[in-house]
Amino acid sequence: MKHGIILDLETTGLNPKEDVITELGIIEFACDDQFKNPSISKMYSGLQDPKRPLTPEIIAITGLTDELLKGRSIDWNSVNMTMSQADFIVAHNVQFDRSFLLESGNVEKEIFEKDWACSQRHIDWPTHSPGRSSALNYLAADHGFVNPFAHRALFDCATTFRLISPHVKELISRSQQKEFLVAATFAPFEKKDLLKERKYRWDGAKKVWSKVLIESDLPTEREFLAKEIYQGESKHSEMAIV
Repeated sequence: MKHGIILDLETTGLNPKEDVITELGIIEFACDDQFKNPSISKMYSGLQDPKRPLTPEIIAITGLTDELLKGRSIDWNSVNMTMSQADFIVAHNVQFDRSFLLESGNVEKEIFEKDWACSQRHIDWPTHSPGRSSALNYLAADHGFVNPFAHRALFDCATTFRLISPHVKELISRSQQKEFLVAATFAPFEKKDLLKERKYRWDGAKKVWSKVLIESDLPTEREFLAKEIYQGESKHSEMAIV
């Protein structure tokens, strides 16, 4: 048997250096050695007093309030025990959740050495979903259901579990591949909309469109860049992310 957890956080903002965690949700699940037949074994949800007022935007997004969070604390001992027993950890935006957990100082360092998988990036959603967005609630809608309490941690975990259940093997396999930063260097200005649609992001400092891909996606991306962006020999760059 393989044992995984799905983790989700709510926070006071988007900057892990300045903002803090307000809610943590965890779903524990087990699947067979081929990563099939996943089933939920346990759930946990905890609130954390941020010791600062929430902004109106965060209150509107999450439904959390200062009154609801006052005096509350996450059971970090329980969280660490649960995470330490997992074979792998899943989050829908794993970079976001990892960065906040690291900055919090509440999670044991060994846990960050485990296999972490991003259900947003490590599943090839365009082949499984008719929509253009890989955002959690858009994916749920594309698959015929609605997350009733979006941006509440445990409900987001449950939504993630339902989405990944048929694709756990793909998720874990792709998460273990090398990642590359692909930069569309010297891309013609008139191709910016194509790059945006392809999920490239503009780096204002370096003045280049770029995105992160796993190794198995590189051949398709090279073909796209050569044909659609450069109309010939590709001029893009690839850099392995260590």
